[in-house]
Amino acid sequence: MSEYDENKSHEIAPGIYWVGFADKNAGFSNNPYLIIDSDGTGILIDPGSRADEHFNIVKRKVGELISFEQIKYIIVHHQDPDLCASIPLFEELIGVDNVKIITTLRTSLFIPYYGSKAEIIIIEDGDEFELPSGRILKFITTPYVHFAGSFVTFDTKEQVLFSSDIFAAFSFEWKLYADENYVQAVKAFTEPYIGCKEPVVSAAKKMLTLPIKIIAPQHGSVIKEDLEKYINALFEMEYGAWL
Repeated sequence: MSEYDENKSHEIAPGIYWVGFADKNAGFSNNPYLIIDSDGTGILIDPGSRADEHFNIVKRKVGELISFEQIKYIIVHHQDPDLCASIPLFEELIGVDNVKIITTLRTSLFIPYYGSKAEIIIIEDGDEFELPSGRILKFITTPYVHFAGSFVTFDTKEQVLFSSDIFAAFSFEWKLYADENYVQAVKAFTEPYIGCKEPVVSAAKKMLTLPIKIIAPQHGSVIKEDLEKYINALFEMEYGAWL
């Protein structure tokens, strides 16, 4: 049993919150995150599913932390519905003219199919986005992990890497923070869901150049210890397990 109440949001770094849900029936937690910057600007990251049992949890947690009108940006790391199907629902809460979506060109082609109407800001590998406070978000593309337009976001202020499906995991016992068994849980997700090694090695090499203190994946648990162990484990996994 986790010591962290899954029904509550949790601050994983100053001003950065886990606002996700643990879908225990699927053994597959979903981890939207919310950055509340020093001036009150909100950045919602991979807001998640539109299914009532999922969306209502995320909406409640976000609404307990910030007014929806304060959310100015939604970051979408790839196009899958478990990350971004709820975007139109959040656009209704925020106001479609008051929020912008940040993603890659390839991902941007799919977002309108969910009914999203917000303006999209296109990013490329190495781009930096400065918030009004001066905080900088750095974007690193990770193509084919597991989508051509995939990327990750590095918050340079708190040194948190929002890693999307990299370091995602399957587990029927939700834990907010990774434990000693987490590498095996990552393997259970990564080896069948990612088809080949080269894209992961490319992404891992980019990560090793960053001064990361916390890894915040879109599924599974937050990693705050032994980060190099987890990154190096990516080099050893056997990808394309279902081939």
